[in-house]
Amino acid sequence: MKSKALFALSGFKRRVLQLTMLAAALVSLSFYQNTLPAFAADPVVCVNTTKGPIYIRVFLNAVPNTAGAFLDLVQRGFYSGSAFHRVESWCIQGGGPNGNPNGVFVHPESGQVRRLRLEINRNLSHGGPGVVAMARTQDRNSASCQFYITKQQARFLDGNYAIFGGVVQGMNTVYSIRTGDGILGAEIVSDGSPPPPQQQQVEASPPPPPQPRGRRGSRSSQNQSVEQQKPQDSGF
Repeated sequence: MKSKALFALSGFKRRVLQLTMLAAALVSLSFYQNTLPAFAADPVVCVNTTKGPIYIRVFLNAVPNTAGAFLDLVQRGFYSGSAFHRVESWCIQGGGPNGNPNGVFVHPESGQVRRLRLEINRNLSHGGPGVVAMARTQDRNSASCQFYITKQQARFLDGNYAIFGGVVQGMNTVYSIRTGDGILGAEIVSDGSPPPPQQQQVEASPPPPPQPRGRRGSRSSQNQSVEQQKPQDSGF
């Protein structure tokens, strides 16, 4: 029982740390803020690497097919155990199963390789570090599961690769990645939904104090106190 309690406590501490990092990202937007539009209603994914976490806002509204495919892989746990097989001065690339540089996603139900048609949104650009896009071969419609993150401007790629996200926190991790560093897993940490409306909780007034026997006393009316709940943290 003691070990279970310690495990639960450690999980709680990890979640608190994660929420703290999410809140910090709200105050300090990352490097890509001047080059990519921010979509507050889009989900945020945390890619946990052996060098630390990378938080990516996924542009589901701007490029629904590419972003949706990435989110599907995240929910499947596909990226757990993969690695970054390519590290250049301008980018890092990974996401192939078991770190395979030629790896693709094979749909478990159909047994077919899933390829994505190139999806370009002209409002998105490789204008600076922190841009996340799908990697592919020379075939424009060959992207499957691998992605890259820029470390500097790469506008020469605009119109040829599908940008689907931007780093909102964790660029220090991106810069520290070396060839072979692993991806421990990825999870959706914010779905972009607005916080629930504030609710009011009415607190019942305490009962009046007892009156002494033999004396007639008047009870003063007491107003009910209304305690308003604090708005919940909406994360991203």
